[in-house]
Amino acid sequence: MFGEPSRMTVQKIHFLLLPGFSLFGLTSMLDPLRHANRTQGEDLYEWQLISENGGLISSSDSIEIMTHADLRAIEKCETLIICSGSDPDVVTTPAVLAFIRQQSHFGADIGCQDTGAYIAAAAGILDGYRATMHWENYETTQDAFPNVAFVEELLVIDRKRFSCPGALSGLDMMLYLIKSQYGQELATRVADELVYTHQREHSEPQRRSLQIRLDSRNPHLIDAVNLMEQNIEEPLLIAELAQCLGISDRELERLFKRHLAQTPKAFYRQLRLEKARWMLQQTNDSVTAVATACGFVSLSHFTRCYQKQFSKPPSKER
Repeated sequence: MFGEPSRMTVQKIHFLLLPGFSLFGLTSMLDPLRHANRTQGEDLYEWQLISENGGLISSSDSIEIMTHADLRAIEKCETLIICSGSDPDVVTTPAVLAFIRQQSHFGADIGCQDTGAYIAAAAGILDGYRATMHWENYETTQDAFPNVAFVEELLVIDRKRFSCPGALSGLDMMLYLIKSQYGQELATRVADELVYTHQREHSEPQRRSLQIRLDSRNPHLIDAVNLMEQNIEEPLLIAELAQCLGISDRELERLFKRHLAQTPKAFYRQLRLEKARWMLQQTNDSVTAVATACGFVSLSHFTRCYQKQFSKPPSKER
């Protein structure tokens, strides 16, 4: 699919929508194709939205989209892109997996958008391939499918498999497709139509740097937060953090209060609680196991902190 010369025939892409798919992610892939056709003055691409049962399917925004066909109506795809949202394990069905395996057997180029790589991996068609997916689901998917080489990048192309982690990365992916098939000039004109001035490299990170996220260039602050993120299960003492940074406890306290308006201890606890919330929403680990993995030695203390932070007990995140 990528890197092929331009062809005289129209390229057809099937988008397999799973319940809870990202509407923003879908349109970020469709609009570049539409503008490529419009700009070129001819149909280079056409697409079809499909779902397991056809008809209306709800996005993560609770907006329903009408699909063109169900899986039974599709014989063979040239290119298939799997679009899934935050809970791919919940929406994966035997019929969907069988369809993906069938299309793989037929030799289709198969792409994964957002968490679609989870479903492709569950179908067994990513073993031995590199793939990427949304950073929130990255760890759990990596653990579930050790035969897939998951990486945290914006676009991964490996033979007849390709993947992007959702949202605007779908736009980057389609601009690269247009460039590889019809040249840089058309890709640039499409990007201009979409008022998209900076196409990102495939290997760029999915998340903003700590410097941007913290809105600070202070190296001690950035290093401190890095150390916190790397030591969630066995939290460091604030004195240990300061020692690692080569500054005093008092200086570290002043640093966090000046830049983040909270103490290092409070910020560290918030990081651990946010990690716990992610684990509760994305894994089947028990509340006790989550508490331990996030550095809380007492379940009751974890529950109190969680309730205070999120206004609900951890058991209600299931």
